[in-house]
Amino acid sequence: MLMDIGSVILIIAAAVLIGILAQILLVKRKSAVKLKLKDEQTTKDEMDDEKLYRFKVSNESDQSVVLTDVRLYSNGTEIFDNGHHPSFKAPEEVDGDIVRIDSKRIRDISHLISMNFLGTTVVQPKEEMTYSYYLDEMPDEIKITVRENKDVDIILKPVFK
Repeated sequence: MLMDIGSVILIIAAAVLIGILAQILLVKRKSAVKLKLKDEQTTKDEMDDEKLYRFKVSNESDQSVVLTDVRLYSNGTEIFDNGHHPSFKAPEEVDGDIVRIDSKRIRDISHLISMNFLGTTVVQPKEEMTYSYYLDEMPDEIKITVRENKDVDIILKPVFK
């Protein structure tokens, strides 16, 4: 019992159709982007009376995520880094932030530098990115835009300590 050419073509067409349907289902089942805010904290620059808001964006997905924008909001209004840069001038009193360089007293500001989102960033699975901003008011919402087939906004609610 030999199969005729029509039966062979029908079997091949069915196999191709099954393969295409399987690919469509796999693409639709692709894991969703899962981002999480972690370690939200506020640091005060005591000398200049400014607050630095720092947070980590953690990729909890099983795939890389492309961040294209990070925006901060307070009461529905977008807020921006106020441009503060901590001064190096050391206070007269001795404390833990003072270091000596060439016998000059300056304070260590490494923990006070803001690290704003600067542009498109690829975040690998389980990787964290740290961002910080000097703000005049505390953000109550952070909107992160990620690129998939189209840009998708993810709204996260920070809890700063």
